[in-house]
Amino acid sequence: MALSQIKRLIDQNRYDYTGKIRDRIEEGEFTEDDLATCILTATKIYKKERDELSQSVDGMKYVIIGKDTQGAAFYTAGKIRKDYSGKYYFFLTAHEAH
Repeated sequence: MALSQIKRLIDQNRYDYTGKIRDRIEEGEFTEDDLATCILTATKIYKKERDELSQSVDGMKYVIIGKDTQGAAFYTAGKIRKDYSGKYYFFLTAHEAH
């Protein structure tokens, strides 16, 4: 999956995230907009790994580093999944990049 395809899913609001990420958003660590902005500002996929749970449509997980809404480096990992309405990007983890 190319970064442009992932960006298109994010731009179309076709994404979801884990309960742990939801908790971190509710605790104020970052916002949902930070997740989307990270992907949209990324210039490349930092790393690709095999999806050991085989839940992604292409068998891969992606590490993407971009910027959050404040311009700071932000780390995300996720995969492409599919449901009744089509493909979507599923965020597995997210945090400030160190």
